Amino acid sequence: MRLKFLPNILSSSLNQSFMYSALAISKPAVTGSPQNINSDTNSISGNNNSIPTAKSVYDTGTMSLPASVSGFIIYIPDESHHPLTDNKTMSLKDAHYIPSNLVTPSGTAIAFIHGDPNHIHSEIVKDTSTGNAVWQTIPVKHPGGSDTKILGPGSYTISDQKYSPPMSGNITVLGNVYSKGKLVVGGFFVPTPALAKYKTDFVTAGFQPLSEYNFLSKVVQKDIAGPTTLIIYSTTLPIQDAIINLKPIIASLPYR
Repeated sequence: MRLKFLPNILSSSLNQSFMYSALAISKPAVTGSPQNINSDTNSISGNNNSIPTAKSVYDTGTMSLPASVSGFIIYIPDESHHPLTDNKTMSLKDAHYIPSNLVTPSGTAIAFIHGDPNHIHSEIVKDTSTGNAVWQTIPVKHPGGSDTKILGPGSYTISDQKYSPPMSGNITVLGNVYSKGKLVVGGFFVPTPALAKYKTDFVTAGFQPLSEYNFLSKVVQKDIAGPTTLIIYSTTLPIQDAIINLKPIIASLPYR
């Protein structure tokens, strides 16, 4: 039987049925999977979509920020004053600072927040082109935050007044990208078994968890060993208000 002799209405019906079947076959299936150790979860929306994920930061130790960011809070993790050879730092790539390497638009305010109990930290930022210090933070106790600084375009090193070496990091301020947004961003380690609690604490304090990455901290110190999560967060709070709201969360961590 030849198709051209069929009535037009039957031909149209067959064509539509074929098209619907093809679309149904080509549509990808959506499946879910439980979150396990070494897993990455993102909840990024709006202008946040070019902020590096927690997995990327964990794997590379680097964060390159978009123009939507107006401020960044560098986190000093627990036991960050130890060299890697002591096997006491939770992350190899972000052992001393989260992140170890920060790339920001021009006009971005930077601050440090202290998560290393029983130690006082004062960070020194030097211009790599001259070797001169351009900023030394106020001494900070745990839990606490530093003063803030907007650095000019260029490359900088980070060191600690007392604990360098081993503590070291880098900041690059881009001269061709300018901060135009209101987001303040940072990263944070929490114990994975208490992740739900800390995510709730973040939201209650005015922060949005953007992404998270679960990993196993294989260190000799028991209070920071085991399943650990890196959270990348943002807020529209002014940077000093954000530091104030982070302090109780840092104080509640079981790290000693």
